[in-house]
Amino acid sequence: MKSVFIAAFVGISSPDLIKRLASVTHEEGGKWLVSKVHYLDAHISAVIKIEVPTSRKKAVQDYFSSQDDLIVTFSDALETIVEHQHTRLKVDAEDRAGIVNDISNILQKESIELIDMDSHRIGVPANGSSVFTATLSLKLPISANINDLAAEIEALSEDMVVTVI
Repeated sequence: MKSVFIAAFVGISSPDLIKRLASVTHEEGGKWLVSKVHYLDAHISAVIKIEVPTSRKKAVQDYFSSQDDLIVTFSDALETIVEHQHTRLKVDAEDRAGIVNDISNILQKESIELIDMDSHRIGVPANGSSVFTATLSLKLPISANINDLAAEIEALSEDMVVTVI
């Protein structure tokens, strides 16, 4: 019998951390079904969906939890039968306070799940301002229209440009 669970962790990264976690999972007869791993300076955050023989689940979880520089949580994976579509948007605009909050409010209002956001603020020394640029990975209800969503985000400001990628 197999168990499927989610391991989520955050902490200090080491060069071989992912290799060690994956190796132990494999040694215990398991596999990573989906993984999202992100690095920020010397820190790591990850969410991993793991399938492992039920009899070996505790061994894998104990190994993950034994990592000194990580805070680790586990939850059983939930089966979802919701129809959805995935898409990505690129957003560019003059930077201003609250821009991420405004975009997040639109996504929430439209029942759109933000899967990943890679954003940057880039200074423009010539005029003393900065530019906001972000790539959003989204999960939308199957009935959602991506072009309508792009237009709604663009309406936040005159200089906002949203591209479906």
